[in-house]
Amino acid sequence: MRIAIPIATAVVVGLVVAGSWVRSSEAQAPPAGNVVALTGARVIDGTGAAPIDRATIVISGGRIQAVGATVAVPAGATRIDMTGKTILPSFINAHGHLTADTSDRSSRDKLINQLRIYADYGVTTVQVLGLPLDSVADAVTLREEQAHGSIDRARVYLAAQSIRDLKTTAEARAKVTDYADRKVDIVKMHIVGNANDMTPEVYGAIIDEAHRRGLRAAAHLYYLRDAKGLLDKGIDVIAHSIRDQPVDAATIAAIKARNVGYIPTLTRDLAQFVYESTPPYFTDPFFLRHVDAYRKEMTLLSDPAHQEKMRTDPAAQAIKKALDQGSRNLKTLADAGVTIALGTDTGTNEGQWQGYFEHLEIEMMVKAGLSPMQALVAATSGAARVANVGQQLGSIAPGKQADLLVLNADPLANIRNTRQIHSVWIGGQRLAGTY
Repeated sequence: MRIAIPIATAVVVGLVVAGSWVRSSEAQAPPAGNVVALTGARVIDGTGAAPIDRATIVISGGRIQAVGATVAVPAGATRIDMTGKTILPSFINAHGHLTADTSDRSSRDKLINQLRIYADYGVTTVQVLGLPLDSVADAVTLREEQAHGSIDRARVYLAAQSIRDLKTTAEARAKVTDYADRKVDIVKMHIVGNANDMTPEVYGAIIDEAHRRGLRAAAHLYYLRDAKGLLDKGIDVIAHSIRDQPVDAATIAAIKARNVGYIPTLTRDLAQFVYESTPPYFTDPFFLRHVDAYRKEMTLLSDPAHQEKMRTDPAAQAIKKALDQGSRNLKTLADAGVTIALGTDTGTNEGQWQGYFEHLEIEMMVKAGLSPMQALVAATSGAARVANVGQQLGSIAPGKQADLLVLNADPLANIRNTRQIHSVWIGGQRLAGTY
């Protein structure tokens, strides 16, 4: 068990070809075990530090050995010229899901398929905050496999099915015990602000038992009052924006005192109303890379009757106001020094697209007032910290896994340049694909 460190669709047929995707089951050269030197690139290391120009990154055994402007290339190393490129840590989704694939494939194959889609977009680690029990064992196996040798899919860490509506502390502790015995990485709960919610005593027992088993606890929430109660009981991760009212000074202080991670999931709210018409990204080749996986949902979401239903749905329309408030709270919390993590809630519900929405989420963070650098930190070291994998991932530094995103343009100049992908690397191996 990983020991936790608490932290406090019209379908555009003509573009189908542009959206086709070919992936080998093997990573591209260089072979595993070779020393590789990526030279001449601009490096954004994921910590918020100033970029390093004309830098060299030396990789050996899947890990970064050295990085800097004056690093010498070791004798015999495979040298790869990255002049004109920008290299940053590949992205980490601190709140994803793996239930989007509803095909007849086996559970394992469905999980792998979705993790490959994430990786193709440069999202090479996913913390799954809620997975059906019948998929947990397969996900745990995939997690264990990623510790040995190269992989061609995103790394996965997981919570089992979100806990909700329990009535007693005994039930709460028994549920956490069951999940811990299944070797999950984190426990997730739902607090939605209705009469069926667990009482503070019950969700406090979930948090306490999780900590006793060396696990962190994350909460789905909406309301400020629920955030306050969960913080009082020791929650580690706030898995969605606070969206009903502005965050106050006491809440900010409580978040910072426990070093609680905050995941805004702005695109989750966007998906609740954006399909009242056909969104412009339905004709974006970057989105359509995985049109084969998206087509069924795109057809549904492009249907005029479905769009009219969304336009007249009071709940869908109300979420627009909630998104505005969540965006303002994100800016307030980021300015206060709270740890912000990229998270999207993708891989569940209609129209929440794995891989693509992570890039859109980063752009929405910048629209909310974060600088491009702040948004990139949230997508790298911030998300690594919130997913409890910061010792291995999230920044470009000696000893870290060489999980890298190489771009053809600088995202600090324009955050949409995260879409200008040259290559994706996991454990020092370049993923095969069409970039």
